[in-house]
Order: sequence, then structure tokens, then C-alpha cells
Amino acid sequence: MKNIAFFALFSTLILAQSAEAKLLQIIHTNDLHSYFNGTRGGIGGYAKIRTVVDRLKAEARAKGIETLYLDGGDFGEGSSFFFSNQGTDSLRALDFLGIDATVLGNHDYILGGSALKQQIIDAKLKTPILSANLMGKTLMGLSQLMPDHLDYNLAGMKVRVFGLTTQEIHFQYPLRPLGFIAPSHNIGIIEAEKAQRDGVDFLIALTHTGINKDMTLARNTLSLGLVVGGHDHFRMREPEMVENLRGKLVPVVQAGAHGGVVGKIIMDLKGKNDSELISYEQFEINDKVESHPEVENFVGEAFINREQYFGRNWDEVIGTTEIVLNGNYNGIDRNQKSCWSGHMARLMRESANADVSMQFDIFQGEEIAPGPIRFGDIIDNFPHFRKWGDKGWTVARAKVNGFILKQVIKFLNSSSASFIAMTMDGLQAREGRDLVKYNPERHKIKDARVHGSTIKNFRMYSLAFPSEVPYGMMKITGLSTYLIRNTKYLPGTDFWPLLENYIRENSPLKCLED
Repeated sequence: MKNIAFFALFSTLILAQSAEAKLLQIIHTNDLHSYFNGTRGGIGGYAKIRTVVDRLKAEARAKGIETLYLDGGDFGEGSSFFFSNQGTDSLRALDFLGIDATVLGNHDYILGGSALKQQIIDAKLKTPILSANLMGKTLMGLSQLMPDHLDYNLAGMKVRVFGLTTQEIHFQYPLRPLGFIAPSHNIGIIEAEKAQRDGVDFLIALTHTGINKDMTLARNTLSLGLVVGGHDHFRMREPEMVENLRGKLVPVVQAGAHGGVVGKIIMDLKGKNDSELISYEQFEINDKVESHPEVENFVGEAFINREQYFGRNWDEVIGTTEIVLNGNYNGIDRNQKSCWSGHMARLMRESANADVSMQFDIFQGEEIAPGPIRFGDIIDNFPHFRKWGDKGWTVARAKVNGFILKQVIKFLNSSSASFIAMTMDGLQAREGRDLVKYNPERHKIKDARVHGSTIKNFRMYSLAFPSEVPYGMMKITGLSTYLIRNTKYLPGTDFWPLLENYIRENSPLKCLED
């Protein structure tokens, strides 16, 4: 009897606590990168995401819980579906998914702020895009289209969401000279202080800055209650709980990339600057999830729009490969410095008639498996262009002296530049009587040779690389450096035609032997 009485009392207390709880459900995604139809690895798909989101909203609604769906940015460039309706479909997709707010990611302004403004207008976008640290909004026409933060009345509380965009300098060149990204941490602190003054009860940072910066921000604020992030493509299966300046635990979450999972957070909003994480779950988006009919129709129309943009049969076979065309697999970069990297470097060197070329795997798109290569695979593997109508980036050639060439080789093969995974073509090294391909892991800079001869400090050498490298450097620094002054953007070297011709002539693709 005592046990029964205790159980009854315990149940009564739990029910009373639940009745008083002010619960809020936050659904989140990030780094969708316009993977409308999912990845070749079998994850994601916007029609399936919408199915899961609708179910989660309905389940919460049945329990009297309101929902906020937040997206951590990079919804635009990255997949070939970005070409559907010249980027406007990537924005329209946000409305089809039912997102309440997203944040500006570095791939979302890839064509510049003014182009983004036009895309937002043409898409008649309803989903707000937030960024508190994008400067120059007025000059780019974004001041009325991209607020710093938004307020909601949810669970009887004043809930504020503010946006922060990654400030890494090498991403900012498309915004110059009209705009730039200010330091995210400083602006985040300012937004948190502003929320305090404005009487906000529950404050959410919606960020595209990466996990480390998210945790640092949470640790250095008084009022932040939750960080929903993106940019790292990292799937956090459990929230990182960070203690803020009040001693409160702030959940930091991120949900991988390319729509592989949808995260669900349940928070108890207890009062001003006082909240508690009740539960966290992630839901796999895979073949077991049914597609939402409306979104599935939208994706089908986008497929047609994309094909019309290129004026080609997307599935036309142009060659075959026995090697993996390295790139991104289910949101993760892998197989870097591969056989395909060598082919890309060779293609640039030959098309530029250069002594040496550099291929940066950081630019690769989606990984393509061995087998037939379709026209669309070229675009997915290298989805980069500067403006609508381009046929991809072009190849650039620069003249550099041997001393600078050796410094470039040394730096790009150092651990500090390892994230770009650089492959060079045209370099050899002497091993006994044989000339072999230069390998930075076993050869020293002094051993490097071009056309069989050691690199002379005062001799000039031609160097080939993607034209976006010097273009971005010039826009970021505003300076005409020695390298840029000697750079020529080569006509007739658009990447997509180059890749198609190279694949046709060299099929089946195998590892280069020399």
C-alpha cells in the first residue's frame, strides 16, 4: 500500500509539473546545399524532409506544443539544382519545406549580395533569411530583406532568433566591395545584450559559423538559451551542453549536411533566461521515408528547369571511369588527392600550356562512383561558376619566378594548408637515375624539378590554376599583388567543356601512370 501511495503521489507531481511546463519544439536542418533529390549515397531529399517535418509538427500540435523550424544556412550553391530557375528554386524550396527562419551561409551569397537580393525578390520568398553580422545591407539592397533577428510569441514567451554568418575571409570575396561579414562573436554578444534590454525570454542563436565558435559564443553570454548551427557539416548526435555566464547549460546542435537528418529539440521555457533541454532526437532521411507529393512535384519541375538551363540531356553518357571522381559523399569530403585530382591538375596544365598546375580538392562537388559518366555528373562534381551563363570557372596562368614557386609548393603542402588538399602536375623528383612524380610526403623542395631540371630561383615558370583563386584574392585584398599582376585568364578554358572533352578523349579514366 505504501508503494502504491508513493507512486500515486509521484505521478501527481509529474503531471502537475508537465501541466505547468511551457514546452517548445525546435526542428532543425543545415547545409542543405540544394540537394533537392538527395545524394548519390542515398540520404536526404526535400520531399522526404517535408514528410518528417509535417509529422513532427502534427505530433507536437496534438500535445499542445508549438513548433519553430530553423535552418542553419548554406541552402543555396553546392548542388546542380542551384541552376534551376537561376537560383530562385533554391529559395522557393525553403518555403516548400516549411522553414520558419534560416541564416545566411557563405554559399548563399556566392554570386554577390545584389544577385541574392534579386533571387529573394524573384522567388517571392516568405522564409526570412537572418544575418546580424552582414554589413553593407543597404548598399546591396538587402536591408529590408534580411533582418538581424526576429521575435516570436511562442509558449506564452517572447522568443527571439538572431542570425550569424561565418566571417572567414576567403569566403567573403563575392560581397566585395559593397559588403563584408563582421566578426560573428562580437556581433553575437551585442545581439545577446540587446535581447536582455528588450525583455526577451528565450534567445536562440541561428548560426552558420561552426561548432567551435558556437560553443565559444554560448560560453560568453548571459542570456543565450540555444544555438542551432551549421557550416561544419558535422552531425552532432547529442547536443553539446555549454555553461553560460549564468551557469545555465546551453544546448548547441548541428545536423550534418545535405538533408541526411532532421533534428528535434524540446525545450521547457521556465522564465526569462531560464530554460531546460527536455529531449533531443534526430530522424534519418532515407529510402524508408515517404515523399511529400507537393514537394516531390516541385523537385520534378526543378529537374526540368535545370536541364533547360544547360540545354542538354542531363543523363547523356559522355564517357566511363574506373576510378572514383573524388568529392563530397553524404556531406563529407573524402578520397582527397586521388587519381581524379591528378587528372584535374593535368587537364589545367595542358589547357594552359603551363609548366606546373595546381588542383584544389576543396573545390570538388559531389563524388561520382566508377562506371558511366553522364553530362550531369560533370556539373555535380564541379558546380562552380561566377555568373549566370558561364560554363564553369576558367583556367588562369601566371608567371612566377622559381623562388616564389618553391614557396608556393612548400606552403600548399604544409599542414597549415592541408584543408585544401592540393595536387600538382608537372613536378618531378630524381630517384637514382629515374625521374618520378614529385611527392611532397617523401621528397624535399630542393628535389623538385620542372621538365627534368631543378627549379632555379630567378627563372620564370608558368603556373596554372582555377581563375577564381586570383580573382578572389584580388577582391579580398583590394591589392594587385605580384602573382595577380602576372596572371592571365585564358579564353576558351571553361571548365565544363574542358572536362567533357577530356573525359571523352581519355575514357575509361584510370590513374595516371606518370
